[in-house]
Amino acid sequence: MNATDALRHDLLAAYGGLLARRRRRLRLARTAAIACAAGLVLAGAGVGTAALLGWPAPAHVKDELAAVDRGLPPDLRLNPDVEHARAVASTAGATLYAASLRDGGSCTEIVSAGERGRGARCTTGAELASRPLDVTLPFDDDAAADSPVVLGGRVNADAGTNLDILYADGSSDAVPLADERYFLFDVPAAKLSAVRASGFELVARDREGSVVGRETVPGDWDDPAVPDEQAPLYVSTRSDESDFTKVYGLEGHVGATGAVTLELDYGDGTRVAIPLRPDGSYEYTLPPERVDDFMQPRTLVARAADGRAVATATVAAVAYWRARERAAP
Repeated sequence: MNATDALRHDLLAAYGGLLARRRRRLRLARTAAIACAAGLVLAGAGVGTAALLGWPAPAHVKDELAAVDRGLPPDLRLNPDVEHARAVASTAGATLYAASLRDGGSCTEIVSAGERGRGARCTTGAELASRPLDVTLPFDDDAAADSPVVLGGRVNADAGTNLDILYADGSSDAVPLADERYFLFDVPAAKLSAVRASGFELVARDREGSVVGRETVPGDWDDPAVPDEQAPLYVSTRSDESDFTKVYGLEGHVGATGAVTLELDYGDGTRVAIPLRPDGSYEYTLPPERVDDFMQPRTLVARAADGRAVATATVAAVAYWRARERAAP
């Protein structure tokens, strides 16, 4: 056990005794409450184990948070403060870690059982006004119907003081907010089937009960991804993670009915034919002089025998899509 794990273990053990004494007093008073003191957050029944927050993120989480800038040019990097990344919310089966951004935003990652990182997500300071509520919902394609479901994020609206999850059957649960309005919530076992079948809604409110943020998660949130072969025109770019402004190759599949040819339009009058295999798949290596051309979107066009376009797809470098996401309102 390393120093961080030992500290967390000792803090949780100490808090366990405090929690037991508080529960005895609560039973005597015949009241139900959420115990909060000195940074302690107690989640309600079915939500998860309480935890003393603020311990440093483990090395693998810092690496995953730092990876949001990997391969991007300096002007597109967010530079999260990974050295000070910390736990901001926790349940019995997961922890939410956050690293601050200089503009007031943050990057977060949920880590589930077995120290499994579920992917980093960032919200810049410029995005806070247009995104009053952030939610991340990791899932596995092969998850069983009774597999745990954890959701986490942050109420970005400064006025937000309460958060509820609303189920399709009309029932709801309170989602406890930790410091800085971060949250992590284990969906109760009795609600797992409803959440998977019908989705849910998160509603954040201020002290007066007015809605300050709302996010709807549809019932298909954990449906398997559509196979590439079923898409009219699927394209994947081949890049080097050291520089995501470059594209070295394209590969994918054409599923559009009647498609017999495929071409890449560079947008400067140059069009290149890309051979299609009998099964509709293709692979194309870009010439060295073209690998830097995809910070502007280019177009793939699948055509029928008469030259008619039957499917199109936009092709761009990973860095282009990252820049677009970060510039979105």
